Amino acid sequence: MLENLLQNLAQAQSNQNLTAQVRILIRLGSFYYSEDQYNQALDYYQQSLAIAQTISDQHSQAIALFSLGWVYQKLEAEDGQYEQMLASHHQCLEIAQSINDHWLIASSSISLGRTYLEMKQYNQAIEYVQQGLAIAQEIHHLSLELNALVGLRQSYQALGQTIPLTVASVIPSGQSVLAELGINSEDLKVSRHNPHRVHYRAVINWLTKYHPPHDTQNLEQVKGYLESFYHLCEADNWKAASALISVNLNTPTLEEFHNQLKTWGYYTEQAKLYENLLFKVDPAWDTVCLNGLANVRTARGDYAEAIALQQQHAEIAAANQDSQSQGYALGNIGLNYYYLGQYTKAIDYLQQSLNILRQLEDYRAEQMFLGNLGLAYYGLGDYQQAVTCHQQALELARTHQNRRGEGEALGNLGNAYAGLGDFVKAIEHHQQHLAIAREVGDRQAEGNALGNLGNAYQHLGYAVEAIEYHQLSLTLARELQDRRGQAASLCTLGNAYFSVGNYSQANTCYSQSLQISQEIQDRRCESQALTGLGLIDDAQGNYEQAVEYHQQALRIAQEIGDRGSESTILGHLGNAYLGLEDYTKAIQCHQQSLEIAWETNDRDQERLALAGLGDTAFCVGQYEQALEFYQRSLELAQELQNQRGEATMLGNLGTTLLQLEQYSQAQKYLLTALEKSKAIHFLANEALVLRSLAELHQKLGELKQAR
Repeated sequence: MLENLLQNLAQAQSNQNLTAQVRILIRLGSFYYSEDQYNQALDYYQQSLAIAQTISDQHSQAIALFSLGWVYQKLEAEDGQYEQMLASHHQCLEIAQSINDHWLIASSSISLGRTYLEMKQYNQAIEYVQQGLAIAQEIHHLSLELNALVGLRQSYQALGQTIPLTVASVIPSGQSVLAELGINSEDLKVSRHNPHRVHYRAVINWLTKYHPPHDTQNLEQVKGYLESFYHLCEADNWKAASALISVNLNTPTLEEFHNQLKTWGYYTEQAKLYENLLFKVDPAWDTVCLNGLANVRTARGDYAEAIALQQQHAEIAAANQDSQSQGYALGNIGLNYYYLGQYTKAIDYLQQSLNILRQLEDYRAEQMFLGNLGLAYYGLGDYQQAVTCHQQALELARTHQNRRGEGEALGNLGNAYAGLGDFVKAIEHHQQHLAIAREVGDRQAEGNALGNLGNAYQHLGYAVEAIEYHQLSLTLARELQDRRGQAASLCTLGNAYFSVGNYSQANTCYSQSLQISQEIQDRRCESQALTGLGLIDDAQGNYEQAVEYHQQALRIAQEIGDRGSESTILGHLGNAYLGLEDYTKAIQCHQQSLEIAWETNDRDQERLALAGLGDTAFCVGQYEQALEFYQRSLELAQELQNQRGEATMLGNLGTTLLQLEQYSQAQKYLLTALEKSKAIHFLANEALVLRSLAELHQKLGELKQAR
């Protein structure tokens, strides 16, 4: 493309065709702008402007000024003053008004408004964006209208003012959508013999005359879109139907209609769209539909079916030589194997995906799937390798100035450091992720960062801070109307309340999470909520009820083939049977948990299962056997650099040696455990170790120290 443009420019210069030169120079500027080479773009746009001024081509002048404004925006981003950008767009607006170019008037007005919003000059932002919105709606330009609605909503929010209903509406104007679909009511009046006329008339009516009350349910808000989609399908207009579900909605997440249904938790409705379009438009849309159907299955925890659909997606992409889509499909297969706890398989598919995406230089996708690869290594308990993957993703995002991707990588790094037990470092990374999410306006990422901060503070024993962060995350999920996010946030908030012994609040959170996850058929989260309820009953000594909840959670994990969760839940079930003093069943559960951990190469779960077997042996007085299990668990914790696991096992070894009256060895282990627990602020273990040290000093007759 670049070579052709340069050849065309040379020819236009040779022929002294100034009009052609302006047009080609603008296209060259656009090319370099798209490649993030802003200085080259600046040079070509300035050349085009100079020639346009020489030949008094006002339209080209305005286009060059408009384009220059966006280059200046990139170059002036650091100081945040945008003086040259504003000057360029003001000049563009002035020329556009003089030649009455409606598109340019709307574009430059909205751009000025969005820049003033960035500069926190909210009243000026509203003035310019409102001006642009009116014209965008007049010319029925959908993308300009949506851009204006977003700018207005953010400006009113920043001022703390009530957002006007016309701005707050989830759906843009029906006329703009019809224009995007290429449907004209006047054409219908002429073509009265069109066999699908009744369906097109219905589409027009649903998009222009259906006005649901603002406070109705989300599904009611977009009923006109759903009904229009099905009428377009009846009319066999698959191209328009696919265009309709691709319309971005005026929501906080700004997603396309079909993706917004997922955020709202309407998986059934979303799946129906894909089922209607599959094999009706073109191979590219077939891959979109298969990927979408697979993602619905993933969200519901039906990972095996999701993998089958993604494999079909990969085959179609390969047959059509769509390497990028094939890379995405393979990466998503890997992600589903990760959810199934089959981490080695996940790594294999993710590596295949990355090999393809690196050849294509699709840096955004490479960074995303590197993150998923890190998750798979995390699942194996290989936290150092997880850190390596996330560091690579971070470097990639920074190299290509991808702030959103940088935030994702920092968040994943934070979780990897948490796996290593370095929660201080985890918090540092999550705070950086939170700052970037707020900077780029990615509210879902902001919610994730808040939740991760809550988890890290919880592990450090800072319960008040943990609860505060989880509540902020939940509030954000509710604002975004992200039901899946709400269910997940309620679960983690329940964990925080559980950690401080506030079982009543924890129970409320888990119960609400359970209700939402059952409504949206998120089986993975449903299993987690049931596990939480089981842990509460276990902590309160209601062991039979705990067993019942854990068995329900276990059934779901087995039904969806989630081996990782199955192994974890079996460990909890073993602990509940331990409470019932049913040692045979406790051993069976921990042994099954261990076998699954071996099968899936999940070394962290292996560590936990060995600890569970050690606890059972300790409870029945088999202290030598308990020592053996605890020692193996300790070695794994040290190998995995899991500081909490190491501190716990050192404490358990010391307590067991105390029972064997090996006081010198017991004291050595307990003091080391105390030191490590203090270093990582592991308060719960610190308390247990102090209790054992008190017992040790009492047995040694050192009562003052015991007290």
